[in-house]
Amino acid sequence: MIWVTGLDVILKLVKNIITIDGPSGVGKGTLAFTLAERLGWNVLDSGLLYRLVGYLSLEEKLESLSEIVLFLNKSKIKLLTNLKDSICEIELNERIVGKELRNEDIALRASELAKEEEIRNAIITIQRNAYDPEKGLIADGRDMGTVIFPEASLKVFLQASPEVRAERRANQLKEKGMSVIMHDLLELIKQRDEEDMNRKISPLKPAEGSLIIDTSNLSIQEVEEKVMENYKKL
Repeated sequence: MIWVTGLDVILKLVKNIITIDGPSGVGKGTLAFTLAERLGWNVLDSGLLYRLVGYLSLEEKLESLSEIVLFLNKSKIKLLTNLKDSICEIELNERIVGKELRNEDIALRASELAKEEEIRNAIITIQRNAYDPEKGLIADGRDMGTVIFPEASLKVFLQASPEVRAERRANQLKEKGMSVIMHDLLELIKQRDEEDMNRKISPLKPAEGSLIIDTSNLSIQEVEEKVMENYKKL
């Protein structure tokens, strides 16, 4: 069985890679870990890699794109899956970073830098190296099925209404003790969607042949079962 990319490169489909793409707030991360626990696979949280880039910019004071790219190219970077706590961490030059990357300032900076072609190209190899053929991989992101793993045999694209996603995000922030203005949050989500879908590099869109699921009115268990039904057919 073959799949042809937009670049007319013929690739063999790889059965033990599942990609999960979609905008923020659709449940990609939660689904990735429920599937990984069920299958015993690793998880690639591509957003965490972009947060690493934001961290390097803000905390390590790497001001230019060239400085960040040079640092990434010279560093030893490995993605780690922690199924017990349902999180991914990064081993950066033999130092584990994870909690340091999960704050709003770094997330905002990561979002800005993710638009840059030099940054996206610099982390492609790191993302692809997360795949262990002996183990299998759930790849969570925005261009996993279109750019990073076009050879994946099952590509999932999750979507949900902006209103539902804003409510989910608001609940997450409230749990952290943060105040929320729903109107502003909704506008932010719509703006991010517009930017993601219309950027020149790796725009957010379903890969060819994707299983598209609207999670607005589904539980994570229902989404998981839909994905597994399709995976078992491969």
